[in-house]
Amino acid sequence: MTADNVRITDPDALIDEAAGLASDGVGPETSAALADIAGRDRRLVEAARDQAAVKVREGVDDWEATAALQLLNRVLADLPRHDPLDWQVRWKHHRKP
Repeated sequence: MTADNVRITDPDALIDEAAGLASDGVGPETSAALADIAGRDRRLVEAARDQAAVKVREGVDDWEATAALQLLNRVLADLPRHDPLDWQVRWKHHRKP
């Protein structure tokens, strides 16, 4: 469905891509492929996940949205989380000598 070096920046397009990839099954390879398509942008994947969750709530028999949500959650689990308010980071940078 996608070619190499394709980057998606729209959450709706990412949901469509996730649904297409999830049709073959959800595994580590599909998770890595979707993360690359999203440019490893955690905010984009979170926005797509939120929209997919709304679609699942609206139509409980929407299996495409359910599969996309499962894949998006797997991608989020694999992406690193950066918390600028993490106490260890703040302590390291603002510690008195």
